[in-house]
This record gives sequence, C-alpha cells and structure tokens, in this order.
Amino acid sequence: MSALPIAANLNSAMYAPLVILLVGYAVLAILANRARGHEDRAAADRFAGYGFGLVLLSAVWTVILLLSAVVSYPSRFQDMVIIVIVILVFFALLVVVFFALTEWIPRKLRRGDSR
Repeated sequence: MSALPIAANLNSAMYAPLVILLVGYAVLAILANRARGHEDRAAADRFAGYGFGLVLLSAVWTVILLLSAVVSYPSRFQDMVIIVIVILVFFALLVVVFFALTEWIPRKLRRGDSR
C-alpha cells in the first residue's frame, strides 16, 4: 500500500526539519529585535522577512507530514479528523467562556450598579 517512500514510516527524523526551522526562526527573531534595538530598520525588516519565510517553509513541511500520515495510515484518517474536530470544539468553547468572563459578565454587573 505504501507507494510513496516518504510515507513508508513516519519516524522521528521526519520531524527534525521542523525543529531546525524553529531554531532558525528563533535566531532570526532575536537578530531582528537586536537590529530594531539598534535602530537599524533595514536589517530588522530583512531578518523579519527571512523569519517569515521560515514560517512558510514550516507550514509547507507540516502539510507534507499530514499528507504522509494520511497516505501511510488511511485507516486512522477518521481518528485524525475526529481529534481535530474535538480540538476545534474545545478551543471554540474556551473562547466563548473567556468572552463571557471578560466581556459579558462585567457588562451585566455594571448595569446592575447604575440602577
């Protein structure tokens, strides 16, 4: 079933590029902030642009990992979708709760004080 060599085994070495890109982004972010601190706007923008490029490369590699997982483990695709849906619902509920705690409840309490 595994016709793609990249999807043969999703071993930990496939995640190493993400770690390398993360370290590269951290270094570029530090360099950009340092250049910004020395008021070198051109260098700061250049480092920030390179960092954004690394973030885009990370996104592409993440899509490649996702496609590899889907091809390698087609029987687990339904589990992957369910997990993603559960995570999305959890964070949506978390946003609603935080909104209620920070906006809706204080607004209701203030209306009670003004009467």
